[in-house]
Amino acid sequence: MPEILRSFSFLSVCLRLAFAFLTGVLIGFGRAQKKQAAGMRTYVITCVAASLSTLIALYFWEMTHTDPVWAGIKVDGVRYPAAVISGIGFLAAGGIWFASHHQVSGLTTAVGLFTTACLGIACGAGFYEVVLLAALLIVFTMEVMSPLEVSVKRRLRNMTVQVTFDKLESSGKIARALEETGATVVAVELESAGADGGEPSAVLALKLSRSNPSHSSLLALVAEMDCVTSARELIS
Repeated sequence: MPEILRSFSFLSVCLRLAFAFLTGVLIGFGRAQKKQAAGMRTYVITCVAASLSTLIALYFWEMTHTDPVWAGIKVDGVRYPAAVISGIGFLAAGGIWFASHHQVSGLTTAVGLFTTACLGIACGAGFYEVVLLAALLIVFTMEVMSPLEVSVKRRLRNMTVQVTFDKLESSGKIARALEETGATVVAVELESAGADGGEPSAVLALKLSRSNPSHSSLLALVAEMDCVTSARELIS
């Protein structure tokens, strides 16, 4: 690595900010395609701003050690990136929310923003190699492992299904049909009783049998019932 990239100069500052910009784009691109709450601009700004906090700390250190005007002034540069880590916690927490059916959404977005801020701090410090490796690992985790995680969850014996049906009395019929396959209905949460003119719906927590652990076949069974309007599996 050329020494000029490690030194604190105008060229190295521009390079570090550009590296932070590209890192934010790399991580935020996939999230933007999935139309997540935090899109590409959010990740880019987070990464560049975190990088800037480290550069400010380095600038203060440089001035206190080279400029006589700053002589005697003590500056703890570590506090600036540390404040970013604390502040990004509030920003990331704003992306976490409880969706319906007792599911939590936004955790990946929150941890993604936190990690992006850490990468930005590393960019500002000129830790290029680690930033590149960490960014690739994060992108691999978010983009490649996401469908793999869904596939693994679909193989588990625990299953949560949201069902919309024609009338309230049909909920018992649906539960009996599921139990006939060997599945156990652990809990039933009635979302809507249809009193407002809409169709009633419920969320069923199931424990599948060892002999018939297929999520797709069970979901197809429910969806094909005459009383059922729609059925979908909830995967958090």
